[in-house]
Amino acid sequence: LIYRGVSPVWAAVLVAILTTVVTMYLLGGISSKSVTAVVGTVLGVGISGILAILFGKWTHISGYNVADIEQLTYVGQTTNIKIGELLYAGILISALGAVMDVAMSIASTINEIHFRNPLLSARVIYFFRGVRVGKDMMGTMSNTLILAFTGTSINTLVFLYVYNYSTTQIINMYSIGIELIQGIASTMGVILTIPLVSLLSAWHLKRKEIKIFSKIFQRTVRR
Repeated sequence: LIYRGVSPVWAAVLVAILTTVVTMYLLGGISSKSVTAVVGTVLGVGISGILAILFGKWTHISGYNVADIEQLTYVGQTTNIKIGELLYAGILISALGAVMDVAMSIASTINEIHFRNPLLSARVIYFFRGVRVGKDMMGTMSNTLILAFTGTSINTLVFLYVYNYSTTQIINMYSIGIELIQGIASTMGVILTIPLVSLLSAWHLKRKEIKIFSKIFQRTVRR
């Protein structure tokens, strides 16, 4: 799609949705858990993408500030690839794995709570317990993202240390700015996915429960 001239951001969104739907279906089938995890993942990745674009505009960093822009510019001249959007497409794909992990974990936790005691209040138990579990995941998953981005930039970090760059120089480097945007945007997507999935799971389970009780009541009245 990117090679054919489609916007890399929209291509990444399409791939993220397809990947999420297929993965969640294989893990949980067609169930409340899978549905809420899919919706939460898509929303979380979307938040990461929007924040990345906003941070990029605020810091004046675009896809043309990457390290290998010379080669990419040449490729862009001979193909239909939109070079400026590749950076944000990469951020969407990078955030997908962590957001998907958090979304399924929260949805699975809330479904298990509902299975053990269906009479518990959705507002007090499902939502707040889901967020409470998510707090522990929030720190570890954020570290996972930051360490992953740091690992890909270890050569740059060594280079900065050897040549003793000043703090002002480091802050104004495009490569460091891009890594910060990736880390912050992806982390915010993970953090905001937790309350979103908790709320969606609580609402969907209670609505499903009400429909079941309604059908049982209608059958009883008919009899």
